[in-house]
Amino acid sequence: MTSILATFVCGILLMVGLIHVYWAAGGTWPGTDDESLAKTVVGSNGIKAMPPRWITTLVSICILIAAILPLAWLGWIYIPLPSWILTVAMIVLTLIFLARGIGGFIPAIKKMNSEEPFATLDARYFSPLIIAVGLALLNILVFNFSGAQ
Repeated sequence: MTSILATFVCGILLMVGLIHVYWAAGGTWPGTDDESLAKTVVGSNGIKAMPPRWITTLVSICILIAAILPLAWLGWIYIPLPSWILTVAMIVLTLIFLARGIGGFIPAIKKMNSEEPFATLDARYFSPLIIAVGLALLNILVFNFSGAQ
């Protein structure tokens, strides 16, 4: 089961990271222009444009690193870091995904990101997927705690 979850997390995060690379390079899908893209994937109230490309690039790098972290935790790939850093990184990553996913259903947070179509997409797809990734990470972390040891 851990192999399936790690593959799921890695695959999802690789796809999301590469989509962010596409946006950082100026791509506008699934929008038709910068404003429609921002309203679809960022959703902050009153948003008119995507964040600067350097921020999107930084986000894509973080997501791509997050994609390989569970593989390193399980010992499938080698990252030359002390095991305690991998442990802390897995805990922090798990908490980030769970908090972001759950946050998508908290009314006060939803109110800050109420642009459509983001608000609907977040409730239907983004937040549930992020929670699923967070729960998969939690499973990998808890049931393989000796993974990085």
